[in-house]
Amino acid sequence: MSEFETVARPYSKALYELATEQNKLQFWSDVLQLGASIANDEGVKVMAASPAVLTSQLAELFIGVMGDTAGGPEMTPEVKNLILLLAENERLLALPDIYQGYETYKQAAQGSIEVQVTSARKLTANQEKQMAESMKQKLGKEVTIVSEIDQSLIAGAIIHAGDLVIDGSARGRLNKMKSLLNK
Repeated sequence: MSEFETVARPYSKALYELATEQNKLQFWSDVLQLGASIANDEGVKVMAASPAVLTSQLAELFIGVMGDTAGGPEMTPEVKNLILLLAENERLLALPDIYQGYETYKQAAQGSIEVQVTSARKLTANQEKQMAESMKQKLGKEVTIVSEIDQSLIAGAIIHAGDLVIDGSARGRLNKMKSLLNK
């Protein structure tokens, strides 16, 4: 879980509602995707952590890069206001999580959801198919599985579907057992 995931949720929801109201779902998706890619840049992360860089300078950097990106979304006053608001609240680095949350709201409205599966070993095509069917029944939506490997889980998997988290990993079970024994 990202350090920004919780603070990103209200921004994601507000932006999704704005996009729906304006009938500009793809525009805002493009804006957030570009902002997320800038926020994920290592140089930007270093600048954001530097006490010598003001939040207003960081906002100007984002606005400048977004505006200069060929084929990028139009830099409307609303987009600039979003960047300034995020900078003022020291949330520019939350853009990747805001984007993910926005996409989750968008997919949910379209009757689909992306399910993140982190497993100890690579899932077979059959396992992914079974998991997608099971999650489809549970959530009532079309499911797209995105998987990654984390060997520290020992065995099993952790499933993230929007706000739903299912920890079926051996590490999760061991941690739960440890917690119970320490009470």
